[in-house]
Amino acid sequence: MRLVVAVLKPSQVESVRQALAAVSVTRMTVSAAQGWQEPGGGLRQQAVLEIAVNDYFLEPTVGAITAVVEAGGESVAGRLYALPMTDAVQLYREVRGPEAV
Repeated sequence: MRLVVAVLKPSQVESVRQALAAVSVTRMTVSAAQGWQEPGGGLRQQAVLEIAVNDYFLEPTVGAITAVVEAGGESVAGRLYALPMTDAVQLYREVRGPEAV
């Protein structure tokens, strides 16, 4: 299991959501954030997507997000992290592990 964290421009969220839906990834958390940009400094608006996936969904998820960011044509358009997850729990029923994702 992996936790994919993508930091994007808010304007890219809907395109990323559609690209992820095309590869059957439909559950995610989207948060508003502010990021500090150097040189020159200054805060800029960002969106943070958190997506828990099983290992076999990792490459399609990363590929979908990357394709949207690259299509934007900007050199510094976001960041993506794929972190290992040791457990997942569905709080509304007694399911743990990969099935909970």
